[in-house]
Amino acid sequence: MDFRNQIVGVIRFSYPATSGFAASRLGAGALEAMLYESARLERRFAMFEGIALPSLAAQTDGDFTCVILTGRSLPAAARDRLEALCARHPFLDLCVLKANDPLTSARRAFRKAVHGDSTHVTGFRLDDDDAVAKDYVARVRARSDALLAGGFADGPIAHAFTRGLYWDLRAAERSFHAFREACAPSAACAMITAASLRTCIYRYNHRRLGSFVPTFLEPGDAPMFVRTLHDTNDSGRTVPPHAEALETSRGLAVLTDRFGIDPETAAGLMAPA
Repeated sequence: MDFRNQIVGVIRFSYPATSGFAASRLGAGALEAMLYESARLERRFAMFEGIALPSLAAQTDGDFTCVILTGRSLPAAARDRLEALCARHPFLDLCVLKANDPLTSARRAFRKAVHGDSTHVTGFRLDDDDAVAKDYVARVRARSDALLAGGFADGPIAHAFTRGLYWDLRAAERSFHAFREACAPSAACAMITAASLRTCIYRYNHRRLGSFVPTFLEPGDAPMFVRTLHDTNDSGRTVPPHAEALETSRGLAVLTDRFGIDPETAAGLMAPA
C-alpha cells in the first residue's frame, strides 16, 4: 500500500466550545469571562509552557505539527503570546476560530495542518496541561505506518499507550502516581484517518473510543503520558484507584527523563511542601 502519513496534533487553548465541556453550559458570555479571567489564563500559560510544550519540543522525531486551537475572542495579549510561541517553535501552528462545537472546530484545526500530498493523517489530541513522552511521535509513526502497511486502516483506527503518570499539582505530598489505563487515555491517543478528515480523534469520548472505532492499546514498558490534576480541570479528574504512589523525587526524575520537563519549573507549578 502506497501511503504518505502525516502526524498532526491539536491542543485546545481556552477555546470557548459551545458544547462538550461542563463549563459550556455557562453560556457564551459567562464562559468567555471564566476562560479569560487573567489569573486563570496566566495559570494555563504556565502549565502549557512548563508541561505540554517542553514535551513536544523534546520529541525525538520532530516531523510533526501541533495546532493550537483558540477562539477569536481570546484577549489580544494572550493571542500575541501564543503567536510568539508559534514563531519560536516551528512545529506549532495557530488556528483561531469563532466559537463552535468541539468536533467542527477540532476538524478544522487538523485540516489547517494537512499537506496537499498526504494520503493519511494520524491525529493526536493533547490538553494544554498534559504531556507526552519524548518518543511519542516516533512510536506513533511506527505503529501508524505498520497499521497502514498491514491494511488495517481502510477506515478510522485508533491506537493509544495506556501507561502514564498522574500528577496532582495541588498536593504537597504524594503528588505523583503511576497508572495503567484500562482504555484509551485522552493523552497519548491518536487516530488514523484519510487526509480528507471527515472525522478526528476529538469525535469520541476517549474512554468509549473502542466502542466506535477499532482501537489498538499498547501497555508499553515506560510512561507515555502525564495527566495533571488541579483546580481548573473541567473534567473533575482524580487519581485513579489502585494507582501506584511515587516519591516526589522519583516523579520529578520521570518528568525530566521521559518528558523533557525541567524539574525546577515543575516544582514551581506544585503546591508548596
